[in-house]
Amino acid sequence: MNLSKSLYTRGLQCTKSLWLKKHNKSVLAKPNDSTQAIFERGDEVGALACELFPNGVEIEFNSKDYDGMINTTKGLITHGVKNIYEASFNFDNIFVAVDILHINDDNSVEIYEVKSSTTVKDVYLHDTSIYKKLRL
Repeated sequence: MNLSKSLYTRGLQCTKSLWLKKHNKSVLAKPNDSTQAIFERGDEVGALACELFPNGVEIEFNSKDYDGMINTTKGLITHGVKNIYEASFNFDNIFVAVDILHINDDNSVEIYEVKSSTTVKDVYLHDTSIYKKLRL
């Protein structure tokens, strides 16, 4: 895969940042303590959101094995798991991990993207718009 959803949205915000992330990571600043705290708060909010969909299975993130994550997701769906956290897919060579994938009894699907924000930001629309094209 050429891009992840996060790289896709990074590119929409700043093409130079995307290029640097793909070709010259060393020049990008490491997260400072404040930014790291925001990331950690986001992880906490994500964990709380998963509690709303109990008995789920989390796909462990592995940046070196997107295909393995996608195959694990397919296996869980095949075996009838109803709640999958970080369910992983490939769409047009873009790797996508869904915060919460919920499969209803009628096999319809609900996708939940969790944000630890008090407002909806434009970038969230781009972030979630890619889900419209997913085929499960």
